[in-house]
Amino acid sequence: MIIAAITALAVLFGGGIFTFDSVRDAAEEVIKDRDRAKQVAAITEQADEEIKSFTENLEKLSEQLVEMNRNYDLTRAEIDAVSLQAKKNRTAFFEKYIELRFQMKDLMTAEEWQAMQRAKKE
Repeated sequence: MIIAAITALAVLFGGGIFTFDSVRDAAEEVIKDRDRAKQVAAITEQADEEIKSFTENLEKLSEQLVEMNRNYDLTRAEIDAVSLQAKKNRTAFFEKYIELRFQMKDLMTAEEWQAMQRAKKE
């Protein structure tokens, strides 16, 4: 599931090796308007927090599933409930990432966006 999340993020933000540090650095280099560059940096910090929260939730659900699995009398409904929660968390995570991506896009011109994509690959 983590690999799927990383792959989806790479697709959402333009492919290549994706890290928020590289986006932040590229934005600071490419966007000449310091105010907008700071806003993009703030969005990347928010995205970092989203990753951290998503990862923590995933780890908690995984631990819960391991603990539940020790119970011989575990029912399908109990496992399905954990699976449903994981799906809800994943959906909320991706919805937030899409929102953050468009917030960043709205702060940049098309030329800045393309330059940023080139800069982060170097």
